[in-house]
Amino acid sequence: MGKENMRKKVGVLTPNVAFLTAGLLFMASASMLAADIVPPLDALKSVNQKGKTVTVTVLDKHGELIGANVIVKGTTMGNVTDMNGMVTLQDVPANAVLEISYIGYQPQEVEVKNQSQIRVVLSEDSKALQEVVVVGYGTMEKKQVTSAITSLKGEDMMVGVSGSDISSALQGKIGGLVMNNLGSANSTTTFQLRGMTSINAGRSPLIVIDGFPGGDIRSLTQDDIKSIDILKDGSAGAIYGTRAASGVILITTKSGSNTDGKVKLTYSNEFSKKQSYNAPEMLSGREFASHNISTDYGNDVDWWDEMINHDNFSQKHHLSLEMGTEKAQLYTSFFYEKNEGIALQDGRQDYGGRVNATFKLFDNWLEVRPAVDYRQAARNNHFPNFQQALRNNPTRSPYDSESQTGYNVWTNESMDYNVVADAMLEDWYGLDKWFKPEVTMKLNIKPIEGLSYQQVLGYENRQWEQHTYYPRTHRTSIEESRNGDAYLGFSKTENLTSEGYFSYVKELNGGHNLNATAGYSYFESNGESFNMENYNFSVDGIKYWNIGEGSYLSDGKASMSSSKNISEKLFSLFARVNYSYQDKYMASASIRHEGSSKFATNNRWANFWSATAGWRISNEDFMKDIEWISDLKIRFGYGVTGNNDFSSSYMANMLGSDTNWMMPDGSWAYSYGKSQNVNPNLGWEEKKEWDLGVDYSLFDGRLYGKFDYYRRKIDNLLYSVKVPQPPYTQGSQYQNIGTMESKGWEF
Repeated sequence: MGKENMRKKVGVLTPNVAFLTAGLLFMASASMLAADIVPPLDALKSVNQKGKTVTVTVLDKHGELIGANVIVKGTTMGNVTDMNGMVTLQDVPANAVLEISYIGYQPQEVEVKNQSQIRVVLSEDSKALQEVVVVGYGTMEKKQVTSAITSLKGEDMMVGVSGSDISSALQGKIGGLVMNNLGSANSTTTFQLRGMTSINAGRSPLIVIDGFPGGDIRSLTQDDIKSIDILKDGSAGAIYGTRAASGVILITTKSGSNTDGKVKLTYSNEFSKKQSYNAPEMLSGREFASHNISTDYGNDVDWWDEMINHDNFSQKHHLSLEMGTEKAQLYTSFFYEKNEGIALQDGRQDYGGRVNATFKLFDNWLEVRPAVDYRQAARNNHFPNFQQALRNNPTRSPYDSESQTGYNVWTNESMDYNVVADAMLEDWYGLDKWFKPEVTMKLNIKPIEGLSYQQVLGYENRQWEQHTYYPRTHRTSIEESRNGDAYLGFSKTENLTSEGYFSYVKELNGGHNLNATAGYSYFESNGESFNMENYNFSVDGIKYWNIGEGSYLSDGKASMSSSKNISEKLFSLFARVNYSYQDKYMASASIRHEGSSKFATNNRWANFWSATAGWRISNEDFMKDIEWISDLKIRFGYGVTGNNDFSSSYMANMLGSDTNWMMPDGSWAYSYGKSQNVNPNLGWEEKKEWDLGVDYSLFDGRLYGKFDYYRRKIDNLLYSVKVPQPPYTQGSQYQNIGTMESKGWEF
């Protein structure tokens, strides 16, 4: 069996599942999942055909614009203008349309036709300061925001990037947001806003999707996102109380609009290929042999390169349908993504869809917004050990044409084993599912102008499956003298959210504006899991689908376990008031009274609050003659938030297997006892943070940005400390004993 054949994937994960959701739902075609989706030939020709070279000059009324975006519509082809406001694009089709955009200016579209030199003059967008920002339990005009908040629109996110979630499209877009990913197509991205906020509790920001707190960013596809708002400081996040210590990321998905009953159909795709860079320089086989480090097998192998999947190819396809009238709007979308990693046997396929609808009833007294979201991901999740490639003997070949598998499998050498064979012979199949129906009802109480009540009911079901099989020809099976090793695992998490709040918006005489919110929030989470493992099968072909057939079950050696998570519940009451005067002076205050089931009754409830103030200096009379300052605002905020993002089991009096005893007859007996020392005084981690910021826009919006300086202190950090035995049954206990301080600036 040749080397090139051996480098091909051992199987493609293609789930073939039709799904149906109640009421407003969609069905995925089984045939679509069984093969890669290829766009029509004409569509490919329109994008890939050889075209002309086009030079675009972008200006405003003052001159050239530096950094304006110029993109061929419907593709990822594009660039930004240089110091002279110019950009040159190659191979632009004659029938292409160029999209030109610049923050603070109205975007334009220009048909290329026979033009090779295009001159575009952008007009200022007077609506920039009227842009609406999501702030949690409501919205505000951007000009009235007094906290550290960063906003992104869907079109601002990066295109042409691939990954297991949308995080790769956010890279470099948000100051203070640090992301960590191992590089696998299946790796979960972790987020940190402004650094660490805890040692043993959660350090990731709260994800809120369409008003649903605790959402999973992996359930989203980039094309469905309308906007992302990041609440960075304590004053912005205090309205979310215990779950906002690490910041809040608010994601709003697209919804329907009034199209006068016409159907708007949009299709987009992306194709990409990953390339390995900065590979370490390895000794050649001859160089290795010359040092007499190990046995010379006469080959010359670059083990690092052998583990690279040079044939990786990723693609995304997204189809959306939008239609509506004044009284009813609908947005529905379907997507398929195939993401192949840079490493052997690392890839995934995702598919799913979303339905967002809006119905306005009873002369706009009642607004109902039902939504359904479904996503499924099939994972080939073997990520090879690249560190092992640095240790392997380069004179030893990973392939053996005379062996049954085609691979050279050797055993019992801890520092040297065939990582290529490990990856290609192992069968590792995973399945993730997200299902989330949600309904939002808004009641406009017309007798009192500006008063409304909004109720959100949401349910989320997340499921995870793992199927693993090591055949008898795999290194680990040979070393353990087993004829196959099968493993099955399953877990499920169910989240329930119910939130209701009143909002009152009033514009008073004399330039006074008032925006008040008050309501409640309830969250409950439950989970369960089980797994099983068995060995020694008569044949390898059935893999994990007949796990009971293994001999370890009859021998009493097969393993099986199950668990149920301790139910987590949160209940809170909250309120917030925003005030502004003539768009010059602004103030805001919020409070949240929250209780958590994770704590004993004496520490269950706590208060979290914030206060902010802002001054728009540019609106003062003494600034009118300074024309180069378009907008200038100073803001200050202080907020107190909490953190209870740790396992509910920390407070549980759980029994566990303490010791295994072998009886005289050879049987095993198990003793049970307390598995941990419960601390009845365990309480919230508490973060206190202040932020001083400046928002500016200069030269009619040609230069804009923000600057923030912040300091924060986290008290009552959760930490495991050693305790004496006796009186304690175990040697450690979780206590609130730590303190952490940090400060920084960002722009």
